[in-house]
Amino acid sequence: MFSYESLNEETKIFLNKAMDIYSSIENIEITREIKDGYKTIEYTFSRLDKKVFSMFIASFISNTNLTNILKEYDDIKADDLFSFVNTEKENIKPLESNDYREYYDKKFRLDLISILNEEAGIYSFKELRPEIIFHYMRRTVAGSKVIEYFIKYFSDNINTVAYISTHPCFDAIRNYIKINGILQVKNTEDDFFSEFDEEKEEKKQNTFTVNKEELLSILDATKAKFIGQEEVTKYLFYNIINNQKITSDIDLNDGERSVIFLDGSSGTGKTAITREITNRLNIPLVTSSAVNYSSTGYRGDDIVNILIRLYRKAGNNLEKAERGIIVLDEFDKLAYNRENGYGLDMKKAVQQQLLDFTGGGIYEINVGENIMDQKKIEFDTSNLTFIFLGALTELRKNKMINGDTYTIEPDDLINIGLEKELVGRINTFLHTEEYSSYDLLRILKESTISPIKSFEKWIIAYGKTPIIADDVYEAIVNAAYKLNTGARSLQTIMNNVRTIYLEEVFTGEDNTVYLDASRINNAIEKTFVRKVRK
Repeated sequence: MFSYESLNEETKIFLNKAMDIYSSIENIEITREIKDGYKTIEYTFSRLDKKVFSMFIASFISNTNLTNILKEYDDIKADDLFSFVNTEKENIKPLESNDYREYYDKKFRLDLISILNEEAGIYSFKELRPEIIFHYMRRTVAGSKVIEYFIKYFSDNINTVAYISTHPCFDAIRNYIKINGILQVKNTEDDFFSEFDEEKEEKKQNTFTVNKEELLSILDATKAKFIGQEEVTKYLFYNIINNQKITSDIDLNDGERSVIFLDGSSGTGKTAITREITNRLNIPLVTSSAVNYSSTGYRGDDIVNILIRLYRKAGNNLEKAERGIIVLDEFDKLAYNRENGYGLDMKKAVQQQLLDFTGGGIYEINVGENIMDQKKIEFDTSNLTFIFLGALTELRKNKMINGDTYTIEPDDLINIGLEKELVGRINTFLHTEEYSSYDLLRILKESTISPIKSFEKWIIAYGKTPIIADDVYEAIVNAAYKLNTGARSLQTIMNNVRTIYLEEVFTGEDNTVYLDASRINNAIEKTFVRKVRK
């Protein structure tokens, strides 16, 4: 792999120049004081640093096609490049012509393989060209941060910020590579130089494969957990499946990807259903409240940070993270009052950034456990699944006119203060159902996460036998229905019932624990009724 003889002439010119530079600085001790955040560190160049930076310098002076492209970006000056490694251009002496192959094999080849293999991921390329090598140097490569430190060192002279990957010259090279079809999806795991196939260049790998029987089993298990929400569970499940297929199958249209708005009263399981589906399908998911975020320049968490969380949830696997799911709860609270303008600027800015997110774009994020290990990576949001959750409490009240049904349409979201363009991105509207007393009873008796079943397991865990009277279920349901907090009201009631039983279960001598309606009602009265001093 990457033998000197296999390189094309332009790549040889480029690497020969890099080897000239490296041979001239290899034995020079180079130390620089670099500002890193609020502190200054003394950074000593390793041999790898010198090789990486030699290739970076060669990019600007080797008289190749790469150099011609980079001439447009003259804020990165050759004099600064050489001074950073304690030398001048005039000091660079070329190797003997017959020494390049041996020097390459001895000094450069293994590190070049490491850099390209580490960064290439699922991609291969038509041929190894200087543009490819430069393209991968936009990030921290093979453990070397020397290019990033160069940018920090000369930050006053260079038209960019802390990280080299933000410089426009890297965008230019990336566009050149894309236009000319040099970078492509690998055909196999083992063949790094896979044969170039023009038709497959822009297509995706089919990475999401779950058989029909497995899908139905997952869906049935999820519906059994969320009694009363079987229909929305099914629709949400298949939309998530379809999005995964669209973003990973070479024969499907990416434009059909669902952007989902899921509304429903508090306690009807919007977040829980989504999390259950994604857990069972092993899709990385990040859930957060929309009100936590602000756009750049406002107080609050930058919404781009949610991509960092998703990357970590995916086990630092970028490809998996880019097909993950972002759930933004309280989405309707991004709406602003157009009449008094309260919160208009900030909320409008967040909505605009969400518009960019859902439309698909490249965002640079910092990854790494600490500041010294951090590097920038590019995160493409084009394949993410977005699910916006909202209770729409006030809108629901206003729409409920005579009868027990109402309609919520896109115009309603626009009228309460959501941007028309953002609402226009939403192409799939789902809703959870309000729970009736019958639904709550079914949850108690049938759901795999029934709180009364959990209560029984709790008693058994302490070596006792639970005896539950038939009238218990109706008493719990009646109390929960009055609380009017959805399915979680059942859990609230049972948590308070358990409080009454704690002493009996922990210290009681009777091995049987009885639960009947009178004790349920007594527990509820002790919980919610307050006495006042007369």
